[in-house]
Amino acid sequence: MLDKDEFLSKYKLTKAFESSGLEWDTLQRIYDNYNLIESDLKKVKSDLEKYLTDNLLEEQEGSYRQQKLFHSVRCRIKSPEHLIEKIIRKRGVEHNYKYKEINENNYTQIIHDIIGVRVLVFKKEEWEQIFDKMVILFPSHDENNSNEDKRCMAERPVAYTRYGDRDIFKNKIHAEHSNKGYRSQHYVVRFEGFYCEIQVRTLAEEVYGEFDHRVKYPYRNDNNFLKRYTNTLSQLLDAVDELISTCEQMNENGWDKCSEYYEEDKYIDWKNISQYSADNNYKTEIKSQVNQSLKHVKINAEDYMKKRLLRKD
Repeated sequence: MLDKDEFLSKYKLTKAFESSGLEWDTLQRIYDNYNLIESDLKKVKSDLEKYLTDNLLEEQEGSYRQQKLFHSVRCRIKSPEHLIEKIIRKRGVEHNYKYKEINENNYTQIIHDIIGVRVLVFKKEEWEQIFDKMVILFPSHDENNSNEDKRCMAERPVAYTRYGDRDIFKNKIHAEHSNKGYRSQHYVVRFEGFYCEIQVRTLAEEVYGEFDHRVKYPYRNDNNFLKRYTNTLSQLLDAVDELISTCEQMNENGWDKCSEYYEEDKYIDWKNISQYSADNNYKTEIKSQVNQSLKHVKINAEDYMKKRLLRKD
C-alpha cells in the first residue's frame, strides 16, 4: 500500500499529480497488480538476458569458436515505485496523451520499458553488428505473424545522438538528433508477452547516461548548472569514443607505423624511483640539520639595524 502524501513528497510530484488528472486509487491498483506479476517479470528478464547473450555472437571464419559482439549485458525490471513515478511524470509533467486512460488492465501495453536491457559495446562502430543481429532475433510483425506476441520488434529502432556527432548509421537505423548530450540506440521489442526496451551504447556513453540520471534526469532537467555540466561531460566522453574508434581502425600495422614518430619519448623509470626517493630524503635531512643549527645563532638587533640604515644612506 502506497502512502499518497509520503510518495508525492519523496518524488517531488505533488504539483505533477494535481495536474495529471489521474486518480490515486487507479495508481494504487496498478501498484498492487504490478507486485503480483513481479515474479513473472523476473523470469522474462532472465530469459531475455540469456536469449541476447546466447545469440549476439559472431561466427569466426575458419573456426568453430564464436565471439561476443558486446562487452556486457545488463538487465533490470522497473521497481513498483518507479513505475508509479513514471506514470505521474509522463501525464502530469510531459502531458503525454498515451497515459490519459491508463489503468491496471492496460499499463503493461502502454509502458514499454518495464523490462530494460543495456547492451554495452567497446567502440561506436560495433552498433552495426548488433543491429544486424537484432532485426533477425526480433522480426517485424509482417515477418512473424505466426508468433507475433512472443518475440518481435514492436517499434522502429531509433539511434539518439547529438548534433555535430560523426554520422556512422548509414541510413540503416532512424536517427534523432538533439543537444541534450544523450547517445544510445533503442529497440522496443515484444518478448514472452511483455514489452522490453533494449538500449545499445558504448561504455563511455553508459558513463554519461548513469551520471546524467543520477544528478539531472528526470527531476532537475531545468537546472542550468547541471545542463552545462552534463553537456560538457557528454562532449568529453564522445572524444573518448572517437579516440578509441580511431585507434581501433588503425589496427596493429598503423600502431607500429605511428610508433616511429614517438621514438624520442621518455618515460619515468620506475625501477629507479626508490633511489629518487632516497635522494629526496637525504636532501630533506640536510635541510633539517641546517635549520636546527640556525636556531643557536644569536643576532645583535641594534648592530643589524644600524648596518641596514647606513647601507640605505
